[in-house]
Amino acid sequence: MKKPFQTVARRVRQLKNPGPVVKAVRYHVGQAWSEWKRATARKKKHRIFCAWLSHLRSSPPDVLIGANYANQGGVCHHIRAIRRFSALRVELAPSDKLLGSLALKDLQNELKQPFMDFAPTGIRAIHSHVFPSFIEWCRKHQDSGARWVHTYHLLYFPEHAKDGLLPWQKKVNESLVNDARHADVRISVSRWQQRYLQENHGIETIYIPNGVDAALCERADGQRFVRRTGMSGFILYAGRNDPVKNPADFVRLAQRLPNQEFVMVGPGLTREVLGTEWSVDVPANLYLYGPATHTETQDAIAACSALVVTSKREGLPTLVLEAMAQSKPVVVPDEPGCMEAVGHGEFGSIYRQDDLNDLAEKTLTVLADTQRNQGARQRVLSEYDWRVVIPQLDAIYQGQT
Repeated sequence: MKKPFQTVARRVRQLKNPGPVVKAVRYHVGQAWSEWKRATARKKKHRIFCAWLSHLRSSPPDVLIGANYANQGGVCHHIRAIRRFSALRVELAPSDKLLGSLALKDLQNELKQPFMDFAPTGIRAIHSHVFPSFIEWCRKHQDSGARWVHTYHLLYFPEHAKDGLLPWQKKVNESLVNDARHADVRISVSRWQQRYLQENHGIETIYIPNGVDAALCERADGQRFVRRTGMSGFILYAGRNDPVKNPADFVRLAQRLPNQEFVMVGPGLTREVLGTEWSVDVPANLYLYGPATHTETQDAIAACSALVVTSKREGLPTLVLEAMAQSKPVVVPDEPGCMEAVGHGEFGSIYRQDDLNDLAEKTLTVLADTQRNQGARQRVLSEYDWRVVIPQLDAIYQGQT
């Protein structure tokens, strides 16, 4: 069918001084050609997706984890850590290979039904994280014999948006509160969230914390960051441009401490964005380096003199744990997730949120106090290293707890 379309389209284009009829023919041929290409692409995606489902049927993993839609952030690192450190055979849904061929909208629309009809026969455990479509699938197949495990990372709070939660954020919350509560095992990554879910939504969970790859932290090379940027001994912000991450306060901190050097790494952080979206001017002592890989972020931590977190809300911030694993001073706001990460002040400094004077004072204090974080690294190794955390999940997958 492709060749006739191409032949007709070429001949129509070659006509000189086309009249109304020819123009109409040209238009409709173009429309038909575009629709044929879209239909062909849909069939190809459907074929690729169904081949993946056939693979799962013929060779079921011990654990299927989803949804693997994010390419960065805490949830992304979390599910990949399970796949890497679990003693069981773990696969992500959708697979990384599929994500190279399919878009998120494909998986949420025309490919959703084939997945919903897929039964996890032979799979020991199905583990959901955040995404409503995967939670819906888990609930539909809860009686298939697979144990449904759900991990609560963080609900969306008002701090996650500037002008009220977006429709998709509300949809995620509804799924987490109304559907995920039916999982066979429900996990909270922080103790404060465990209490919050029970007190506010009547959802009982067990506590298994977020984790970090301590070995990756150990391999961090500060000099590699220095060679790339020429920067060392700076105060670091690492995070995306997002209302809940509150990057504007870090810029304001740099304005208040002109004798210190500041660095921001993360997607969406440019002078233009900070000026237009946050109404802050980037001072001369603040340097922006844009997106960074996980390894590059570790290198930035290794090169910095302190990490400052300005988030409005966190579940259990792995960035803080990674800085602690490198024995770096950290300054965090007095919000529950951050305070839990630093042992309520034992392993880091806590400032009053929205109080820039207190933030500046605490930042200068940690730069001068090198003793506060002495036990921070050992705490991470004993409680938050993935090599300690993942065996707890494996026991749940196998029905031992």
